[in-house]
Amino acid sequence: MAVPPSTQCPLSELRTYSLGYFRPPFKAVYADYITYEQYRHKFMKEDRAQAALLRSGILWRLALHSLSFNILPSVLIGISQDAVPFGQMLSLNGKTHFDDDLSEEEVDFICGTYYVYMNNRCIEKLSWWPRPQAWAGSELDVGFWSSQCKDWFQKRLENIRQGVSHHCDSSDNNGPVNNTHWKQGFKFNAATKKFKKNLDTTCSNFLTTKASGKSLFCRLLYTSDIFSAFMDD
Repeated sequence: MAVPPSTQCPLSELRTYSLGYFRPPFKAVYADYITYEQYRHKFMKEDRAQAALLRSGILWRLALHSLSFNILPSVLIGISQDAVPFGQMLSLNGKTHFDDDLSEEEVDFICGTYYVYMNNRCIEKLSWWPRPQAWAGSELDVGFWSSQCKDWFQKRLENIRQGVSHHCDSSDNNGPVNNTHWKQGFKFNAATKKFKKNLDTTCSNFLTTKASGKSLFCRLLYTSDIFSAFMDD
C-alpha cells in the first residue's frame, strides 16, 4: 500500500495500554495476573494488535493465547486501518509503504510488564513473560514454535496459575521478574543464536529477491506454527 508519509500520526494519539508504575516494595499476586490477562485480551481486539502475530516467538504465542482462529483471515489478508497513521513506514522503489507495528510500550504490555521505580531513580521492568530482549538468543529462539517451546509455555502458565501467591505478604518465585532473571533462567547456546541469524538472513534474502506476493508470503510464514500451537492449549 503506497501512501504519502504525511498521513502518519504521532503515537501519542494512540490509546495506551500499561500495567502501571509502582514504588518498591512491589509484589504482584495472582489477581494481578488475571487482570493483566483480561487487559491483554482486550488489547488484542485492536486492529493494530495483529502485528504481534507477525513477530514470532513469545509475542506471537501470547497474542495467540488471547485470540482464536477467527482472527487469522484478517491477519493474512493485509494491514489494518491503523497501519497507515501509526504503523511502520517502509520505502521501496521510490514509494512509501506501511505495515502494522507495535510500540515498545505495547510489546512490554503484551508481556505483562510492570514499571518499578528503584532507589537509584532508575525504572526496573518486571514481567510475567520474557520480553523479546530476553527471548532472543535463548535455546527457545529457534525460528519456529518448537515442541520445547510448547512444553515451556505450558509449564510457565501452570506455575503462574498454581504457584503465584494470592496474598502480598507471602513469597514465591513465579511472579513477574526482570530481564536478568529471565536470561538466567534460559539456557543460551551459541549454535542456536547462529542458526537463528542464518535463518533470518535466508528468509529475508528470499523475500527480497525471489518471493512473489511478498506481503502475503510474509504473513503466511507462521501459519504452520499457529495450527500446532493451538494443539497444546
